[in-house]
Amino acid sequence: MLQQELMIEKVHEVCDRDDRLVSALMYGSFALRQGDQFSDIEFYLFFQDEVLADLDEETWVSQIAPVVLYYVNEFGNGTAIFENLVRGEFHFERASERGLVDAWEVIRFHSLDSAVLVDKDRQLSGRVSRLVGSLPDLDTPERALFLCHSLINWTLMGANLLKRGEYARAEAFLALVHGHLLRAARLVEGKTANWLSPSRRLEEDFTSASYERFKTCTAALDARQLMRAYRSTWEWSRELMSELSGRHALALPTTLLQTMDRHLASVEP
Repeated sequence: MLQQELMIEKVHEVCDRDDRLVSALMYGSFALRQGDQFSDIEFYLFFQDEVLADLDEETWVSQIAPVVLYYVNEFGNGTAIFENLVRGEFHFERASERGLVDAWEVIRFHSLDSAVLVDKDRQLSGRVSRLVGSLPDLDTPERALFLCHSLINWTLMGANLLKRGEYARAEAFLALVHGHLLRAARLVEGKTANWLSPSRRLEEDFTSASYERFKTCTAALDARQLMRAYRSTWEWSRELMSELSGRHALALPTTLLQTMDRHLASVEP
């Protein structure tokens, strides 16, 4: 058994015996039955409203395994690094906020039991049950149009940074562009299982041709490599946008796209 699986069992045990805790939800790789020895463990923990303010998060998490680092990260999540180098993320929430799962649209769990660890008043299971099974069809006109607009917007931002000579910043923005690029490619290729983390399992999800093409869109922090990567990214983006616009009868800004073609062609280090 993986050390993470043993720790998940411990989380279940701690939740069961803590009278202050009402519900516990596991998400991430292990909830999807995809966890391995390198995966994190991730949970939403719902406590009685009146006790949460006085709860010592680090002490609570330390019941699972020895903690060598605990802090609240930039997304507001409690983040633990355990002595065994397993990472854990813990959302400590009020029980009255369990409705937050109602807004989840592109998350699906393998089964209810794989996600809901504890549900003492049976209020969480009903909400999570709709998230069990296959993802809905993500290839919608609204989502495709958003991706097209995002590719135009963030590619222009990165290209302008290149022209200014801010290569480090342009390299950082390239990762943002790639998030939209890979989602667009996943829509076109029908590979949407890892939608929330579009680079996840890319080596398995993409054809070898698509994976090799994505490699041409990447770059080290080097001006000439970045120039080639942005041009390759834009070329593939244009093809994907054409496919999606034809599929969904989208009205894309043709004149702007042609201007962008010239703009990217003129990018020089």
